[in-house]
Amino acid sequence: MPMLRTSSDMFPASRDVTRGLPYVVRIDFSELAREPRRIVGRPIACHKCGAVLLSADQIKEDSRIGRHFVCSFCGTLNVIEGEIVSAGSDTDFVVSPPPKETTTTETQPAPAAGKAFLAVIDVSGSMAGANLAAVKRSLSNSIDSLAANSPETMFGLIEFESSVVIRDLETGAPIQIPPGSYASLERVMDATRRLLDRVKMIPVGTNADRLKHHVRQLRDKGGTALGPAVAAAYVIAKHRGVGRVVLLTDGLANEGVGALEGYQVTPAKEFYEQIARMFNDVGVIFDVVGIASGSGMELQTIGLIPEITGGQMYYVTPSELDKYMARLSGASILGRDVEVRVITPPGVRVGEVSGLSPEAARSLAGARSSRIGAVADTHEIYLSMEPTHEIESETVPIQIQVEYTDDEGARHLRAVTTELKVARREDELLASFDPTLSAAFAVQKAGEEAFHGHQEAGASKIRELRHVLRAMAAAAPSHARESFETADRIMAEQEEDLEEQIQVQAEAAAAPPFRAAMARDMMASMNISKMRARLDELVREDDEEDDDDE
Repeated sequence: MPMLRTSSDMFPASRDVTRGLPYVVRIDFSELAREPRRIVGRPIACHKCGAVLLSADQIKEDSRIGRHFVCSFCGTLNVIEGEIVSAGSDTDFVVSPPPKETTTTETQPAPAAGKAFLAVIDVSGSMAGANLAAVKRSLSNSIDSLAANSPETMFGLIEFESSVVIRDLETGAPIQIPPGSYASLERVMDATRRLLDRVKMIPVGTNADRLKHHVRQLRDKGGTALGPAVAAAYVIAKHRGVGRVVLLTDGLANEGVGALEGYQVTPAKEFYEQIARMFNDVGVIFDVVGIASGSGMELQTIGLIPEITGGQMYYVTPSELDKYMARLSGASILGRDVEVRVITPPGVRVGEVSGLSPEAARSLAGARSSRIGAVADTHEIYLSMEPTHEIESETVPIQIQVEYTDDEGARHLRAVTTELKVARREDELLASFDPTLSAAFAVQKAGEEAFHGHQEAGASKIRELRHVLRAMAAAAPSHARESFETADRIMAEQEEDLEEQIQVQAEAAAAPPFRAAMARDMMASMNISKMRARLDELVREDDEEDDDDE
């Protein structure tokens, strides 16, 4: 599956060619695990737009100017000095080597980036019974999977109820964060830093049985100091090189900073946004798994952390937990401190973006560049493109650049380029049109809209796209009809869920505020989980077609 995939092998000359259908580009970060042509050093790039030199064939000699090339994207003339390094259509440039040593200022060396897994487990009273039993089972299965497939992964464990305990996994000793610190983020972080010398993470491969023993010892207790547990996880993640944090909870945060009820010195939304940005700044992906139990939850607030850090958020029953934990524990972090750049010629506009936080999406759409703390092999971005006016040229180039740091500390620049012929008629575009990309983009974008309370806007987006795709399906080649039907069915399911959310909101208006908020939250959270499953189905359909073509 290529890192860069487009709705069609051709680009529309104008919006009339697509009947207003978004032309979608997909960036699949799982491709960072594949090694294409690799070059040590920085590529030659246009000094104006940053597009890298694609081929030595572009280079010209002139007695007055010397060696130079004219940028394929913006038309700027660039003089070349030094060694010629061209990119081709898909090249990985190692722009700086890994450092000789990577250690932290604390006593335990930091593992390789992404090779550490920190579980943050809710053991409050509401977790008693089936919920905690499911957590123990799925965590044990995840440990076995990591031991078999990634034995060098360092494992850490935080348990929280009314108190927050970090487990020293070498000895099994509980290390409690002093409860007197729970009222503020700064105090929790300071208290955790003082305890870091006692916090030991251990490799899964040689310690699987010991780790599973600690998991079996988890016991349900009191309230839910979720905010302090997340703050402690940040300190450990930062100083122990943790790439992924997974939070499992079924309840409403009700003690300490980040509490979602009662008097709050720092409002909950403000707290979770702040801590999410802190995780993102140190390249940590934070996942949230909400366990359905009928108790009050506020996953839309807590969900700000995975949204900003590029993590996943699921709302599952205890019986579904194994499947989703297997997915999260098996995901590999491929890059940290990631910058994504999109380069197109004048006259091609980037529209909406999905798969990023609102802030990062706006940056990619507006400035054509966005920073992401970390990306995993489950991470993909969809963005729409459209011509701003009639395109006169015969081709349109698109280049995606992903600059990132790998798990050894080396800095890479991956440059992927495609050149699309310009379609001046709808039938030209439809000859290679892939409706699953448009559907995936719409499903993900609608889910993001719903997460922020804009269900009607999301449903409207789905309805409009279904209408256009159904009209285009009649004119599509016969071999593509099945893909159009699959795309329509999955979008219909998403539209149905959004309509149900709108109905729940209307009915909850008369309920007490807390009950209304809980109903809205559960509906939105379930929709996020269903959206992920639908995206998986669409992407699987897309990838299977690619394999058949090969």
